[in-house]
Amino acid sequence: MRTSYGRDGTGATGRETEQEGSGGVQAYVPLRTGDPERVGPYRIVARLGSGGMGRVYLASSQGGRATAVKVVHEELAEDPAFRRRFGREVAAARRVAGPFTAPVVDADPDADLPWLATAYVAGVALGTAVAAHGGWPERSVRALGSGLAEALDAIHRADVVHRDLKPSNVLLAPDGPRVIDFGISVAADDTKLTATGALVGSPGYLPPEQLVGREVGPPGDVFALGALLAYAATGTGPFGGGPAYGVNYRVVHEDPDLERVPDGLAELVARCLAKDPRQRPGVPELIGELGRWEADDGTRGTFTADTWLPAPVAADVAALATEPLPQPAATARADADLPTVTVGPAPTAVATARLGAPSPGPSSARPNGAPRRRTAVFAAAGAFVVLAVVGGLLLPRAFSGSSGPGDDAAASGSPTAVAKQLTVREMWPSDMELRRPEVVRGKLVGEGEDGRLHAVDAADGDPAWTYDDLGALSFEGVSDGLAVVSGDEDGTIQGIDVHSGKRVWSVAARAHTPSGTTFDNYSRVVVADGSVFVNAIYDLPEGAELPARWAMSAVDAVTGRLKWTFETEYLLSEALTVVDGVVYGGVRELDDTYFCAWDAETGNQLWRYNSRTDQPYPGEVTAIKVFDGTVYFGDDRGVLHAVDPRRGTRRWIYDADTEGVKQWLDPLVVVEGVVYGGLGGVTSAYDSGSVHAVAAGSGRPLWAEATERDPELHGLLDGSLLFSTKAGTLHAVDARTGASAETRLSSGDPDAAVIGDRVYFDGGDGRLHGGRISLTGT
Repeated sequence: MRTSYGRDGTGATGRETEQEGSGGVQAYVPLRTGDPERVGPYRIVARLGSGGMGRVYLASSQGGRATAVKVVHEELAEDPAFRRRFGREVAAARRVAGPFTAPVVDADPDADLPWLATAYVAGVALGTAVAAHGGWPERSVRALGSGLAEALDAIHRADVVHRDLKPSNVLLAPDGPRVIDFGISVAADDTKLTATGALVGSPGYLPPEQLVGREVGPPGDVFALGALLAYAATGTGPFGGGPAYGVNYRVVHEDPDLERVPDGLAELVARCLAKDPRQRPGVPELIGELGRWEADDGTRGTFTADTWLPAPVAADVAALATEPLPQPAATARADADLPTVTVGPAPTAVATARLGAPSPGPSSARPNGAPRRRTAVFAAAGAFVVLAVVGGLLLPRAFSGSSGPGDDAAASGSPTAVAKQLTVREMWPSDMELRRPEVVRGKLVGEGEDGRLHAVDAADGDPAWTYDDLGALSFEGVSDGLAVVSGDEDGTIQGIDVHSGKRVWSVAARAHTPSGTTFDNYSRVVVADGSVFVNAIYDLPEGAELPARWAMSAVDAVTGRLKWTFETEYLLSEALTVVDGVVYGGVRELDDTYFCAWDAETGNQLWRYNSRTDQPYPGEVTAIKVFDGTVYFGDDRGVLHAVDPRRGTRRWIYDADTEGVKQWLDPLVVVEGVVYGGLGGVTSAYDSGSVHAVAAGSGRPLWAEATERDPELHGLLDGSLLFSTKAGTLHAVDARTGASAETRLSSGDPDAAVIGDRVYFDGGDGRLHGGRISLTGT
């Protein structure tokens, strides 16, 4: 028996997969630099794919037998708990024997990088087949279900639960389907893959009990089987598509969409997808129901390509079966002389680009989903948009330092350096006015004058969708690729799909409101890794010693389950950031302000940093940026702190020493060894401000520019830092020298959003405008 891993599926948790080539179905791709020559006794000849658990290779045994070898990722191999579980699961998987499973033939759980091997079969992944040819007829779906049910029976009889049955883990061969990767995904439980709350499995196929943290047994595999049958019959999953959090939410809370599933299968699939695992049919019952499938001529079905697969899929499977396997690369020595090499990590492709440059993937114009400051916009009615070019310096720099030997930033230019000329050419005006717009996935999302959330197309300004829930009055920003809104009165937080404008989850304030208190309002809402993190204030009953208390909470977006709460009698900062499973924020107590880090999954405080300075008052954290192994905190005393994210110890501080009370503004920008930040008034956004450049490694000041009003930084473009101000201007500052040029966008606050060389802004005429930024000259 041979088994194959399809190109779109490797039995992985879905971090990455190989892509389909343009020349039809292929089972493998060439090796890359850094791939191993050997794994154990197996010579590696090609790549089959990669995923969250490891990389899968096509290999040749010493006897010339084709084999699929999976090598575990290095970060998992470093986890002793994973190694123990991996060894147990491999031992269990070896006991599985059935005609529709891919048997494990060899493994070494104790290798530097653990691996396991299965026999290779030229088969097409179910996901590839359905994506290429669409839904299947009922006869083929029944045959598929019959084989998968027998495979689950063999797996469960070996006391193994698959837990990750999905289209990429089902391979289609002429003599029936094959289930791969059984019993392996469970080894990732309680390891680094799940340390930050990540789920091992695929959205739409994970059963609801797994999503809410309950025990998962054989009925969980029955749920996945039901979802697979619906997918094969219709071409789409029974809980729709879109962001994972939305799919998972529907799995837990909504009924499956089985409208297009054939009548003869709909009732069986519905029973498999029951929310209560006790109501799902057992695997023997499914074998009895599905095993009665018939071929086209009415005879009892048998698994040959012509009898069970749709014709186009059968042709793909036949073509793949005739494809010659790659041969091991020629070497200077005989095979017997070749040592078994230690498998190293695959090479990492690093692409460098200036911050703010467009990217092909999902993106947001604001780092970390940071919401814009909520400041009233006063724009003169009827004012016209002036796209004028102003060259030269904006205002004299407060200072300009020169780089010393070995410093970590480029040398500063002279005070008379001249900036590039800055021009904004209008692409379109929209009839709609959006407040605090953010750019994400080709859409501009923001609040309209009618109090609703709207999206327009970033390319032409045409309306895309309107979210009609009038209770969602506050736009909290974009997090995890979703537009996040909250209700001003009831505190309900909702995640909105930016493509469709449809709600994908909803979390009520009661989920995180402490007992004996009443929800008042949010100071910050951030969504990361499927959890909603909030800083909120809660009113205490009359007669209490204090009128209110603060709390930071984490709530699971799919289930609405409160994960943890950090309560305090003191003020929590509005600044809040979640990066790599750690929450960063600030607590202002009576004597000083503390920067803190909490574990995002448990709420355990990892460290607490005292921000004490020579300033006469405690201060508050107003901006946070995590970048390249350092956390940068800015406060409302004009002080910027660089802190070690592992220990919470100080690396350096920079005191801007500005006139008046100034605070660091979100966002801070860090690029090419320099921290760029804006300072503005604590009491009014219409005070004068400034922009500063500080060496990231030492905190040494490089240059500063005074601004007429509060600045908002947008990132770098062609060597210039872009920022806008409440005075209605857009500025381009030479990132090395601080030389500045400006152009006017609006008669008032432009409320600008910038991504790459595109700027979107309120023109002061009640309309949203889109423009292209041009930097010319020297």
